[in-house]
Amino acid sequence: MLKERGAISFAVDSGYIARMSKPTNLYSVRVTPASDAPPRTVDPCPVCQTTTVDPSFAIQGLESEIVVCQQCGLGRFSPAPSAEQIGDFYPDEYYGDTGRKFEGLVETLVRIVAARQARFLTRGLPEGARVLDVGCGRGVMLRAFADRGFEVHGTEYSEAATRGADPRATLHITPRLADAALPAASFDQIVLWHVFEHLPDPRETVEEIHRLLKPGGKCVIAVPNFSSLQARLTGAGWFHLDPPRHLFHFPVTALRQLLEQNGFDCLAEHHFSLRQNPFGWVQSALNRFSALPRNGLYVLLHRSSQSEKPFSRPQRWLFRLAFLLGMPIAVVLSVIAAILRQGATVTVVARRSSHSNLN
Repeated sequence: MLKERGAISFAVDSGYIARMSKPTNLYSVRVTPASDAPPRTVDPCPVCQTTTVDPSFAIQGLESEIVVCQQCGLGRFSPAPSAEQIGDFYPDEYYGDTGRKFEGLVETLVRIVAARQARFLTRGLPEGARVLDVGCGRGVMLRAFADRGFEVHGTEYSEAATRGADPRATLHITPRLADAALPAASFDQIVLWHVFEHLPDPRETVEEIHRLLKPGGKCVIAVPNFSSLQARLTGAGWFHLDPPRHLFHFPVTALRQLLEQNGFDCLAEHHFSLRQNPFGWVQSALNRFSALPRNGLYVLLHRSSQSEKPFSRPQRWLFRLAFLLGMPIAVVLSVIAAILRQGATVTVVARRSSHSNLN
């Protein structure tokens, strides 16, 4: 229902991001169209190797911006942050308190929907199959996979992220998937659930997934769809832009291209997510109003250890009313977008090709 993202505080320092002495919500940073900005040259695109991009969105207070590859349409945050800066984007508060991120009812709904997704994602896997959840976070999906009788493993950047994770899971704390040094051809399925857009080297990650999968094993990657109806209609207000944590923005064609280049056969696309897409419509619509705090509804619903949420009482009532009245409409819009294969998020299922010669 909600994408699992958090909040941290930053300001500009020497052209990039540093901690502020007085916190402000990173989610509230304004995003505006980079109007009339000329094309420029950057590092080669990780999908198509093109070096010419069009600046698309400017980020308030940051030198970096979101640029779009002229060839494949991949969006990315440029200049890219360093590994140390990426780590600063995810403090302990980002993951919630004792493994719970949202207010009571919303948290319950997130877990119910996650269980439903686990049934869908692992359909056809035999009991006891080995499943790896890359970027498992607090383990919502791990628990659902374990409940279905699978041997579950998870990787995560931060140990704090796994607080409250299911004890049945084997966890690997590592900044890069390759650093976990897992044995080759050891998993039946690997899942990246709204993690891929956060990773600094998508090509390297896909290559490692290929190495870890058994012949014929499946990879499931869910990302915000940069070519979606929601993204195009809401523009700079799109909830799933989430700079600077989302380092890449994948149109579904670019994601498929990257997988196929690295030894995978794409089997299916799924454009509907009850957990992600309807809320994205509501929050993205609210973000179009400059008088409202950006992503304020999400922050309000987030179960953070911070007691201070910088909203007036009328704003809190407005956000909750928009949530209650807007969600039914948003569900209908999400269904229509899915029928048009332009869902706000997309899940691509790919199989390790039997004729691939990648190592």
